[in-house]
Amino acid sequence: MGLGIGGLLSSSIKRFFPKKLPYVYVICGGILIGIITFDLIPHTLIDFEFRGVLLGTLTGYIIMLLIGHFFHHEDGINVSERTLGFLVAAIFFHHIIMGFSYGAVTLFNSHSFLTAMILHQIPEGIAIMTTLLVTRIKGVTFLYIITILSVVFGVSAFLGETIKGSARTVDTLLTGTTIGTLLFVTLNEIIGKSKKQFGWIPLLLMVTFGAIMIKVYISLLTD
Repeated sequence: MGLGIGGLLSSSIKRFFPKKLPYVYVICGGILIGIITFDLIPHTLIDFEFRGVLLGTLTGYIIMLLIGHFFHHEDGINVSERTLGFLVAAIFFHHIIMGFSYGAVTLFNSHSFLTAMILHQIPEGIAIMTTLLVTRIKGVTFLYIITILSVVFGVSAFLGETIKGSARTVDTLLTGTTIGTLLFVTLNEIIGKSKKQFGWIPLLLMVTFGAIMIKVYISLLTD
């Protein structure tokens, strides 16, 4: 549901303020930076061993770098279908981790869990839908993506509840992989390819704005 809400927000911006969509896209890069900095990394350092997470992060980043090099092609636009693929792959790993984590602590019947889950997915939905709109891919693709991600989360949560803490090493490496893939998508594909269109100063201002939005957003959730 959170992914759907995020997608609806992006679609509304596209409909009423179409010229602002490239700005929203860069702000989404800041949102992802905020998710990594203020959500993923703090929780990861509390729950998992640093060395394992670092190994997973480097592995995820290098894998995405190699894939990006393999599929590299020259084009004059600052976003591509490749960016969408990387973003979905990163969020895919993220949903596996969230599913395992929440399943392991048996929060299925918790209303607070449901609320937190929905709110947590809104920025991800915004990022996915904005990328779809900028790359001019059919909107129905968004429905396919969020359906797959929802199924992945549900299956991972079930497995997490089933195996509990018996797969700690795998969970640690997957968490690091999530951070590494998100870092690659954010720095290389979204922010890196937008600098030609906006320049560094406007780009940094928009990224900072997006990161601050997430900081405030997370603060409100935890109050």
